[in-house]
Amino acid sequence: MKDYRIKSIFRGLAIIAFGVCCLIGNSDKFADMPLFRIGVSLLLLVVLIETIIERNIISIFCVLGCGACVYQNELGLKDVNFLLIIGSFLLIGIGLNLIIGKKPKITVVNNGHKASVEGVGNAEYWEEDGNFSVDNNLGQRTQYVKIQNLKKGDIDNALGSLTVYLTGSTVDADGAVLDIDNGMGSLTVYFPKDFRVRFNCDNGMGKINMHGECNQDETQPLVIANVDNGMGQIDFYFE
Repeated sequence: MKDYRIKSIFRGLAIIAFGVCCLIGNSDKFADMPLFRIGVSLLLLVVLIETIIERNIISIFCVLGCGACVYQNELGLKDVNFLLIIGSFLLIGIGLNLIIGKKPKITVVNNGHKASVEGVGNAEYWEEDGNFSVDNNLGQRTQYVKIQNLKKGDIDNALGSLTVYLTGSTVDADGAVLDIDNGMGSLTVYFPKDFRVRFNCDNGMGKINMHGECNQDETQPLVIANVDNGMGQIDFYFE
């Protein structure tokens, strides 16, 4: 299991637990379920530590806002709507991010040579010898992949918005394999219309859309696309 997928699972569990907590927060039964609050607190703590390590100010305050909702009574916020609490913490995080936040670096590795550029979100790209990898977490990113004799590719998108253009690439004579993972974000992939692609899709609660048709000529090399979609949306285009 890939690192970002593990992170998404923890985040998802925290969000689910927080949602349940908000539903039963005003119920008398909540007082009889201390272990539930402990569980929610531990999940939020895990996510908080992760966001602190990543130095994502907005995410840090989002988690703090969720924690404030869990402990509304103790913080004297009993009569405040939980959406207002989270919204207020998000505004504080956005403000601090504008004041002291820095754009994270995007690490680019091309033919074994690393370089860093300013970017939005947390993204990484590399390519070498017919292989490539695109990894996007929280930001919005567009990546153009132009590889001759494509053999292997990885496209990973967690919570952000990622668009990948494969137009201009060619497939190795023995075919190619693409591993495409999308968590809760929006992913769009553009294939050349002459690509012959076979999709193996595993879709959770999200949506996968196909636009156009791939090449049906069986004499052409085959691209096997293994697609794993969680709660996000994937759009595949052939043009």
